[in-house]
Amino acid sequence: MRKKHRWGILAVLFLVFALFAAGLYSLRITSIQYAGNTRYSDDEMSQLLFQESYELNPIYCFFASRYQEKKQIPFIETYDIEFVSWNRIEVAVYEKGIAGYVDYKGHYMYFDKDGIVVESSQELLDGVVKIEGLNFEHIVLHQVLPVEKEEIFNLILSLTQMLTKYSIDVDKISFDEGMNIWIYRGNVVVQMGKDAFLDEKMAKFKDMLPSLDGIVGTLYLDDYSEDREEFRFKKE
Repeated sequence: MRKKHRWGILAVLFLVFALFAAGLYSLRITSIQYAGNTRYSDDEMSQLLFQESYELNPIYCFFASRYQEKKQIPFIETYDIEFVSWNRIEVAVYEKGIAGYVDYKGHYMYFDKDGIVVESSQELLDGVVKIEGLNFEHIVLHQVLPVEKEEIFNLILSLTQMLTKYSIDVDKISFDEGMNIWIYRGNVVVQMGKDAFLDEKMAKFKDMLPSLDGIVGTLYLDDYSEDREEFRFKKE
């Protein structure tokens, strides 16, 4: 009788444990709030972060977020997961800073403000400026673009920041061998010249945009001076 009683207790304990484990496994994170995410939609981020259904189990997610290596996601530097409640989390997304991209062997090579190639992709991102005129024979991911003058990356960063400041969308920025700057927007090419008075030149370009709508040609701002009001425009 004792033996049967002992087995009965063990069976009950096993059943309770099994029900408890099943209950824990059935728990699900039902609310995810993202912050700092601009490259992907929230649904896309969820698909990238939680590829398997069990990854949305709060117990698994809690320990995985603290003790497992974080997933490698294109254009994302890292992310942090914080629990608000057992079924609700907040995800802080930290994107890779991108200054521009170059075309290389059928791929878009995205680089940061220091010229380090942070991503290689066949996906063209909105809001990232194409850069031309950088001469190199090879590109290695996570290394600096092998250009002759690395100071050009500071110039690219300044240009992209000014474009953002003045809310100007452009197709590409090009450099010639003399480090002269050319900006392409639709059917208009802007010869910016050297890097002197760049902010003033960009402001002038912004002011002239309405009058350039629908016109094909080149605007010459390379001879900009503070006391000059009119600039040459060559129609094509």
